[in-house]
Amino acid sequence: MTNPRRADAPRTRAEFLSAEGVLVVTRPTPPAPPPTSGQPIAVSGNPAEGDEVLLAVWDDGSASALHGHVDLGTGLQTALSQIVAEELDLGMPCIRMMLGDTARVPNQGGTIASASIQIHAQPLRQAAAQARAWLLERAAERLGATPASLEVRNGIVRVADDASRRVSYAALIAGQRTVLRLAPETALKDPADYRVVGTRQPRVDIPAKLAGELVFVHDMRMPGMLHGRVVRPPYAGADHGDFIGNTLESVDESSIAHIPGIRAVVVLRDFVGVVAEREEHAEQAMRELRVRWKAWPGMPDLSDTAQALRDNPSTQRLLVDDGDVDGAIARAAQPMRRTYVWPYQMHASIGPSCALADWQSDAADGFALRVWAGSQSPHVLRADLAKLMDLQDVQVDVVRMEAAGC
Repeated sequence: MTNPRRADAPRTRAEFLSAEGVLVVTRPTPPAPPPTSGQPIAVSGNPAEGDEVLLAVWDDGSASALHGHVDLGTGLQTALSQIVAEELDLGMPCIRMMLGDTARVPNQGGTIASASIQIHAQPLRQAAAQARAWLLERAAERLGATPASLEVRNGIVRVADDASRRVSYAALIAGQRTVLRLAPETALKDPADYRVVGTRQPRVDIPAKLAGELVFVHDMRMPGMLHGRVVRPPYAGADHGDFIGNTLESVDESSIAHIPGIRAVVVLRDFVGVVAEREEHAEQAMRELRVRWKAWPGMPDLSDTAQALRDNPSTQRLLVDDGDVDGAIARAAQPMRRTYVWPYQMHASIGPSCALADWQSDAADGFALRVWAGSQSPHVLRADLAKLMDLQDVQVDVVRMEAAGC
């Protein structure tokens, strides 16, 4: 098959492990890595979920690859698909790359820097190589040949000197369920033999976006869903001081009584939110709700950026002390005195944040809470939501969708 795609992709690890007509590669749930200065916190996997699923090769010739990180616009989904396609000797259209969904993907911490490829792609690469080796062994038995005499192209195994003797991955998997435990010592493909990795490939995420398919969390809709908006305090942007959380004086709910479909006005200290049946009415209520705030000291004057930076409390820290800097400057034939100012930069999204929560305390699949979000760290978010809602983490399912940043 040149372009198979399994339509009924499993939603949970258990569904992967109970499916028929599949070769699955798993690994034990690893502990959380030790804390690293400057890096996001990681949470331990839950052994109650069972082994993590890394890869599933199906009896239609397709493969599902699972990774705990997410694509923040860098093309990670495409790059990981290339790695799997390369080691498994499948075509790119045959790979379905699943990212971030906590109910099925491995817990690999937050998506940061180059760790997605440099570190966390390794188990996936090993799983694909191991699956290929297992398939070659089965093919050798079926074709009466040695594994060394076989070659693979796009999921078709054939005897190198007799192309008429061939068998597909699909045929080798059909009618059985095989689960392999990851063997990190499995030999990987020699980079000299690469045909996919290192080549230009079209981004696999672009077609759905161009076609307007449901990709972004902002477009999610559920039956009977409500819409919320936050009424921001006048010190939005400030993050410290005694006034934080203590400046709300009053909220006049009657000021939005004329707006239809208002379900609630939620007030928690300085948090003021409105909930409505329709999005445009939530927007209107956010604008028209009369809220009184206490006076507050205001933000520091930032008109002189360089001086504002100097006025912040700071501690000097010596990085390098090498040679006679002052003397070298004094002896310079043409000294150039310069002052460089690097203002603080906001690591922020280019659009509004968004998430959707569905509470089903008696759901048949065991999830009391399912949340669709553009999180950079789905498993950490799951742990936080479980703590907030007094649930077990296995009762929360975070479904990662694209967003305007993270």
